[in-house]
Amino acid sequence: MAAEIYSSMVLDLIQRRDRPGGGYHPQPTPGGPSWCTCGRCRQMPTEAEKVCCGKSPDNCVSRTPDFQVVVLDEAVLRVSRVYRQDVLAVGEGDDLAKENRHAGYRQFILWTYGRLGTGVRKAIPSCCVWAIRDRYPDPFGQYVGFVPSRLS
Repeated sequence: MAAEIYSSMVLDLIQRRDRPGGGYHPQPTPGGPSWCTCGRCRQMPTEAEKVCCGKSPDNCVSRTPDFQVVVLDEAVLRVSRVYRQDVLAVGEGDDLAKENRHAGYRQFILWTYGRLGTGVRKAIPSCCVWAIRDRYPDPFGQYVGFVPSRLS
């Protein structure tokens, strides 16, 4: 019985992986969701994540040259990961896309807000989150999403 259950779960994961977008990976819609002003945001699973950069379609943060370099460039993210590993004395994981996604999220926060401090978190605009996820996707479309601070 357990083998049947687990085998169907494995098949479901394989089918999700093979499907464009996998798990939760919505495709852009013209004009974006109602809460979006830049036109590049995608629907998000929670209210806390329904954040737009607030720019016009021509000036969306996710389209700026600085964003492309600071947040999406693989060489910049590599340097960021190595620095973080040195400071925190942690190793690198096996999933390079996941490591780059998380480094991209950290780079965006640092670039936009500076150092926030321990436990302080801010939601990243949907347009920027999906630019990072599109560049460094999870093969199964499984993303953790925004986790609010546990200190509040």
